[in-house]
Order: sequence, then structure tokens, then C-alpha cells
Amino acid sequence: MKYFLFAVLAISTLLSSANAINQPPLLIAKPKIVGGELATQSAWPWMSALVFTYSDVDSSLNVAGTQYQSEPFSYSPSGQASATMVDCGIGEGLCNLAENKICLIARGEIDFSVKVDNCQAAGGIGAIIYNNIAGVISGTLGEGFIGNIPVIAISQDDGAILLNELDSIATINLSVKQDLAQSASCGASFIGEKWVLTAAHCVEGANIEFLKVNIGEYDLSNGASKAKAIKRIYIHPEYEEGSAFNNDIALIELVESSDQTAVKLLDYNTSKQLAIANSPATVIGWGNVNAYGPNDEPPINSQPNQLRQVELYLLSNEECKDQLAQAYSDLNDTTYSSNQVGITNNMICAAFSGGVQKGSCQGDSGGPLLVNTNEGWQQIGIVSFGVGCANEAFPDVYARIGSFTTWINNITQGIAIESSYDFALTPQNKAQTTQLTVTNNTNLIANLSFTLLTDNINSNGFSLNTSNCIQLAAKQSCQIQVDFDAKILGKHKVRIVINSNDVNIPTSQSYISAEAVASNSDINTQLSNGSSELLWFSGGDQPWLLDNTEPAIMSGAIGDNQQSAVLLTFSGAGTLSFDWSVSSEENTDSPDEPFGVLYLIIDDKQINLISGEVAYTKVTIDDLAVGEHQVTWLYKKDGGTSEGTDKASLKNVIFTPTITTLPAPPPSPSATLPPSTTDSKSSGGSVYLILFLLILLTARPQLI
Repeated sequence: MKYFLFAVLAISTLLSSANAINQPPLLIAKPKIVGGELATQSAWPWMSALVFTYSDVDSSLNVAGTQYQSEPFSYSPSGQASATMVDCGIGEGLCNLAENKICLIARGEIDFSVKVDNCQAAGGIGAIIYNNIAGVISGTLGEGFIGNIPVIAISQDDGAILLNELDSIATINLSVKQDLAQSASCGASFIGEKWVLTAAHCVEGANIEFLKVNIGEYDLSNGASKAKAIKRIYIHPEYEEGSAFNNDIALIELVESSDQTAVKLLDYNTSKQLAIANSPATVIGWGNVNAYGPNDEPPINSQPNQLRQVELYLLSNEECKDQLAQAYSDLNDTTYSSNQVGITNNMICAAFSGGVQKGSCQGDSGGPLLVNTNEGWQQIGIVSFGVGCANEAFPDVYARIGSFTTWINNITQGIAIESSYDFALTPQNKAQTTQLTVTNNTNLIANLSFTLLTDNINSNGFSLNTSNCIQLAAKQSCQIQVDFDAKILGKHKVRIVINSNDVNIPTSQSYISAEAVASNSDINTQLSNGSSELLWFSGGDQPWLLDNTEPAIMSGAIGDNQQSAVLLTFSGAGTLSFDWSVSSEENTDSPDEPFGVLYLIIDDKQINLISGEVAYTKVTIDDLAVGEHQVTWLYKKDGGTSEGTDKASLKNVIFTPTITTLPAPPPSPSATLPPSTTDSKSSGGSVYLILFLLILLTARPQLI
């Protein structure tokens, strides 16, 4: 039983349904090793694991002398609590009679952290949260959790038992182990010095403060102390997330170099020849070992600690397209052509034969697909995606290494720049700025220039300041400034191209994107009575709309992999409260990766989210600091099926400014006031009061 001190980068089944005119409804699962064998410990020295290291925790639950299986929540405090239990329902409010008792809470609708906060606020000394589906919850209270009572998770069945044992003494115990532990999220491969290759979808949005790389890993149950820190991640600038997974490759730069053996990378032409010849290939990883079909529910997690391997055979892209087209046609009882299945030249496929189910699956993503050539083992692909796991009708798909050798070389042996930056949703007429790091990975002094280029895409509003990077010494970094002025509505995109005066110095480029969203006077009238200090904006693929059944607004009608956003901007310190709701498809298997979800983002930081069927719930954000604030409610829909009304709603948005009590003004320096007259107003006090009133008039937003 493990205790996670980080936000887990979950790798789970992703259901995707593309437009039937262009692509079949894909059922994509990020792959694992199925039907393989235990790898030899020293055979793959370059094999690496993307891991999170944490202090392992033992959890136990004893009720009336009976031990129950339990798991700790990540970010739960350690400690012990012993008392009778009280039924707190789903924990949506303060739990009656919880004083000096242990709260028994059902999973559902309310964030785990809110449930526990409500328990502790009512005097509870510990919390047991039971699942609302089969199995034990593997959940988190969130990095910002500040409660101090121990919290454990149990199964749905055990929760039903304990509801009949409320008068019995329950004892919770969470104790931290001394040895550091690790959990693998993806595979990777070491390519030399300080560089590691993996899949882009493995590191998209990753926090490098927590994610590490364990090079030459074999057994995940030990060796966590060897994991290396990450300095920077370069995701391919043309990576297509969602259903496409094109250019699914990323480079990880480590803080320190390693002397471990590096894998050789195979060139594009050789990869094509080997695929045409249906050559054997080997894939390795720590992924799940149970196969399942494209319409089956993924089995319970079965990831092993020790590295496994399986031998497949390569397919040419033409063979792969034909097989997938036939498989999709059979699955959906319609006809698909080979050009509708989404296989590009940047991908390579592998399959198995002989009736024994083999392949890669969840947990193997990012790991290497290898071929044994006359130059030894070489990496030909990176585990990317598949349909089901080890299903004979659906070949596994890998990012083709040979398509990216120039990009890899430009980053690792040339002038590297952060591959992309998204200013995201920006209120119209607001200016934003960011700094991008440029690194000289060569042994030469580089004289550089920078150019903004467009690809027939709107590029209005971008500008550069590159004065700090005109000349860059070997192995040194500098920063350029990128500005975006959101004067023109719509989506904008531009490339920053680096030019060097030396042909021996390769360079890279960065893709910058932004979207300027329009002010919305209708929403302002609906929610803020036309306030000039509380300004509303709406955009994305569809803007939010008025809900005229009540003073509320609702997300626009969006399609698969689209988003609808509403923004509020204001200035000042205070408290923000609102009611929000959502009716969408919920990912009950992996709640951390919701399918239809409403996010709350404050000042570029994600604060909260809701998914599934959630009725209007009040949220209060305290202690907003002095300064400019931007609050974004973003509804996003995945590429899977729709459930409910597929809509988010918002109402009762209120900002309450903080009224600061200022100290009494000092007496006028020209007069000495006797004690009996200290309450009199002097001229100095009058000026102070006027200034105070001016501050309130200019900085206090109105209530919404």
C-alpha cells in the first residue's frame, strides 16, 4: 500500500470518437506488455522509467477486531485515530455528530479534500472514504490539502459492512516507511549524456519538480534513490494530442549527465525496409499484462515490478492501414478506407501472430520498440497507442524514431528552445508576456538571430525581444521575451525560428499560440449588473450562453475535443464565491483523467474541477491577494461518447472585496495634542481619510 506525495501523471484508456467522415471512432488505449516474458536484468541498460518518488506509507484499518483492506490517500497526514464511526453520507457539508469520531464517507460528486475538510471542521478525528464502484479508491487529497487528520480508502463492499458497524471502535493507522519508493508512469530510453526519449503524451503537463527518470531500471520495487532530476522537457512542437497522436515524441533533459550505455537510434530508410520485410521487433516495459478487446472494460491494474519484454513483427504502413481499416469496419459494421485510420509516416506498426495475445498496453507508453541489426540493438519506435490491448485485429502503433532524428539532433547538439508556448485564452485588448529559454548545447560560441514566421495562420499581436540572446556561449542559456497583444479576436499562431551564422550549429524552433476572446456584455448584464469593474469575456470553440430560466450562464454546444470558456477579470483583494454544475461523461475508472470536465483556473493556476453529474455546488475562494485577477471556467469535452446534457453551468458569482482597517493617522507634527483631544480630527487626518476613500473608490470591485 503506497502513499503518494505528488500529483500522479495517470496513463489510462483514452476513448476517442473522430468525425466519421474523416476517421472511424477510435478506441485508443495507451499500450502495455501482454503475453511477454521476464526480461534479463542486464539486457537493456538504456531502458528507463519515468517515476515519481515518494515516502511509502503503511495503512491499516481495524474495526471491532477485524482487519480491512485499505489504501492511504495521497497528501493524507500520517497518524493514528481510534473512535466509533459516524455516517457522513457523501460529505457535502459539516457532518453532524462527528465530534471526536471517525467519519465514514461515500465517494461521489464532492472532492475528496472537501469531504475531509467537512469532517474535520465538525470535530472528526479521522476519515474513511469508501468507493462507489468495485475496488479500493486510489485517490488524492491534492497538493494544497492542509487538514491534519488521517484519511484512508476502502472498497464499496467494506463500506457497506461498516455502515452496520457504526457503534464499533475503528482504528486508522498511517505510518511512513523510511525507504524511498517509486511508481512508474511511463517507459523511456536513454540516448546519451543527459538526454532521454519518451512519448509526448507521457510528459504533457508534467511537473518536473516531481517527475524523475530512473536510467537502467529493472525492478521498480527498489532503486528509487537512483532516480535523476529533470531540468527541462521538449515536447515535439507539432505533437497532436487527442485522437491523432501524431509526432508523439518528447526529449527529456536531465540535470546531470549519465555514463550509462545509450541506445542507438535507427534511421528512417532502414525502418521502412525492415517494416516491408516484416522483421521481428521487441518491445519492453512495466505495463499491464492482461489483454482486452476494443469494447471491453480495461482489467484491474496488473503492472509488474520487474521489466518484461515481448517479440512482435513489424508491418509496413500500407499493411497497417489495411488491417486497421478492416478491423474498424468489422467493429463498427460500416466501411472504412485505409486513409481514414490516422496512420502517418511518423508512425510505425507492430503486430503478433500465432493466436497467442501479445503486445504493449497501459504503462508501457514511452518505452522503446527495438530491432536487432548488424550494429546491435537499435530503437525503431516509441510506444504510442493501440486499440484494446494485444488484440490481433488491431496492430500497436509507435512513433517512428527515424522521422525525428533531425529534430532530436537540433535539440541535443544544437541551439535548443522551448518547443511551444500557449498564451491560451486572453481577454481582448490585454497584453501578455512570457520568457522562453534558449540553450546552446554545442561547444561553439553562437551568434543568433530570431524570426517570426507564419504558416498561413493569423499571427497578429506577437512580438519579440531577443537582445539577451544575440551571442550565446557554449553550454550556456539565455532568455528571449515573447509578447502577445490581444487586439484582434480569434486564434493566433506563429513560429519562432532561430538562425545561426555558423552552418555547423543546428538550430530549432518554437510554436507560439494564443486566442483573444471577446468581451461579453450579455453575460456582464446577467451576472454583474453591467459592472465596469467586473468584466466578462467568452470564447473557445463556442462561447458561453445565457440561461434565461434563471440568472445563470451555460457552456456553448461543443463537439469532440473542443472547449467553451468564460473569463472574469477584476482587481483587488477579497473573496470569490459562485455556484457551478456540470452534466457530462465521467471517467469512473480514472477520475484524474475526466472525459467531460469543468475546470476552475485562477491566475493561470488550475484550482478545481468537476465532472459527471454534479448539481449546483457552492465554491468559495478566500484570500485573493491585491492585484489583477483572471478567473476562467473552462468546459472541455473529450473524443468519447456523450452523457447527460454535456453542459456546464454557472451562477451566483460574487466578489467580496477585503475592507482593510487602516491605522489611525499620526497627530499633526505642528501640534501637541493633550490626551483629552486625541479623537479630534487634524488636517493630517483629513488628508489620510481622503486618500483612504480614493483607494476604495478606485480599487474595490462591485458585488456580482
